[in-house]
Amino acid sequence: MAAAFCLFGLLFPSVLSFGAAQGTSGHAYPLFEYETRSLTEEGLEKLLAGAGASDSASLFAFDDGTKANPGPSGPACKVFPGDAEWPAQNTWQTFDDLLGGALIETVPVAAPCYQNTGIYDAEKCAAVRDSFSNPYFHENDPTSIFWPLYQGRTCMVTDDPNSSNCTHGAFPVYAVNVSSVSQIQLAVNFARNANLRLVIKNTGHCYLGKSSGAGALSIWTHNLKNLEYHPDLEIPGYSGPAIKVGAGVTVREVYAEAERNDVSALGGICESVGYAGGYVTGGGHTPLSGLYGMAADHVMALEVVTADGHFITASPEENTDLYWALRGGGGGTFGVVTSIIIRVHPKLPVVTSTFTLSTSPTVSADAFWEAMYSYFSLFIPFTDAGTYSWFTLFSDTNGSHTFSMEPFFAPNHTLTSFTTLVEPWFAKLRALHIPFTPTTTAHPSFYAAYNATWGSNIGLNSAGRISVPSNRLLPRRNWEDPALFNATFAVLRRHASAGRLLMGYHQAPRNRAGVDNAVNSAWREAVCFLILSGRLPAGVTDPTAEQVRAASVDLQEEVIAPLREVAPESEGGGAYLNEANVDEPMWREAFYGVHYERLLEVKRAWDPREVFYATTAVGSEGWEVRDGEMGVQTQNGRLCRV
Repeated sequence: MAAAFCLFGLLFPSVLSFGAAQGTSGHAYPLFEYETRSLTEEGLEKLLAGAGASDSASLFAFDDGTKANPGPSGPACKVFPGDAEWPAQNTWQTFDDLLGGALIETVPVAAPCYQNTGIYDAEKCAAVRDSFSNPYFHENDPTSIFWPLYQGRTCMVTDDPNSSNCTHGAFPVYAVNVSSVSQIQLAVNFARNANLRLVIKNTGHCYLGKSSGAGALSIWTHNLKNLEYHPDLEIPGYSGPAIKVGAGVTVREVYAEAERNDVSALGGICESVGYAGGYVTGGGHTPLSGLYGMAADHVMALEVVTADGHFITASPEENTDLYWALRGGGGGTFGVVTSIIIRVHPKLPVVTSTFTLSTSPTVSADAFWEAMYSYFSLFIPFTDAGTYSWFTLFSDTNGSHTFSMEPFFAPNHTLTSFTTLVEPWFAKLRALHIPFTPTTTAHPSFYAAYNATWGSNIGLNSAGRISVPSNRLLPRRNWEDPALFNATFAVLRRHASAGRLLMGYHQAPRNRAGVDNAVNSAWREAVCFLILSGRLPAGVTDPTAEQVRAASVDLQEEVIAPLREVAPESEGGGAYLNEANVDEPMWREAFYGVHYERLLEVKRAWDPREVFYATTAVGSEGWEVRDGEMGVQTQNGRLCRV
């Protein structure tokens, strides 16, 4: 089917509905060309008739709301390959015909490394091995994901072609290479009516494996690369410069578009992250957070295919509950976003500074930790000045300590204002006789500063790793109370002194845009965001399930628990759901803050038949992936009701 071609879309153009999305109430939101090709009930009927598939109408029909909501009494599990209910091959062919040949029968990306796959090719296997840490390699595959642990590691690159370890695992068995909204609608309708597991993939960057699923049908949005700058957009709730972003666009592409038009857009530090999907629906932290808040705060409208198969607009005036939820309430559970409109901001200068501090024969551990105490103690004035940082802190087994600022990022600052801001800390370093040589640079724009720092480091995006990651948000109150700050710093010092890498940021997005959306309430209070991980055995590249489980327990008990003790969810602590631990026991509170119950109401209203599932997503507590003992929760198993 991957190479199949069908003329139905060309022979029957009248089946498509052109113009504004349904639900726009008469006002004009700009649509991309692929969004003008959407289906209505009448159009679907014509499409089925033209394809000679009218007898399959029930499989592709919209949900008209007349069926009772099955709720927990619905089918016990999603249909799985091998089940009697699994669609027959001729049904998949009909689906492919309706899609115009866009259905891909998937093959795991490392399959050429295995003889038993029938496609063994030593040269291709070597190319896979060489590219396995490249994020774009995985993005350009319809099912491959960044973090193989959460897929189940069922088809990893190997030097043993006689191994029999290559199976589909959690890779979806079919994927739709989307080039129109109508194809997304058909996929959603088919999955709902046939009780198939449905996943959504753009880049596969999610730390938790949400774009993977055993036995699933995948909606692959990666090739929806449209971008459109509007210098003076007039839409309900907003008038001014904006960029319309397609579902397949990455952070780097948004930045470049903004730079071309002399404006600034909010995005993350990893260039290959998909922008309009998981990034903004998860909230979207950004180096510009100190000025503008979270990226989700600047989403002015979204085009969405909902669980009933219809194409709608979510905006400040219509479908407002969905508009609220999709800005921070998590991806993969409310609908399929086909594009978003983001507010952009003036071009602004940025000062960056990079440097390293470390112990040495002339710098004692006590002096080093006094310097670290000074840095962390200044997070409130640093974030109040609109700045942001990315740092690493590490202690080795010999008792040496190293801190790297990579970089200190100061938007809308001059060299003079930056020097004034950091002088209290730098003066402390000089007083402690700690040598440091900052490389401090004034850049004319955000994009120039980004390129000179994170944008030149593809290692930030390295894929293919086996790790057990997590993160933690620490609130401002932990800095405002001296005793609580001392307790917090003591936890961080113990963490790093134990030989654990500590990575993090000073940043405080707050609610600078004054919006009402579903961004985790912990982000509104944070001044510190820490990246953490469980401890896998040193030198082990292919850990056993028992070793992975031990690392997960280590993460929860030795890393997260001490931070939760000083910053519990009830006191403003939490975690960023896009980069979190898949086995977080308090995920509702940690990932969604005070918003979970309201989000669950929106989920039940828009997806009563539970078409969409993603691990730790809103509404996922009614389901489980029966993957056996894999060490952590993976997507390599049948999806069933709890």
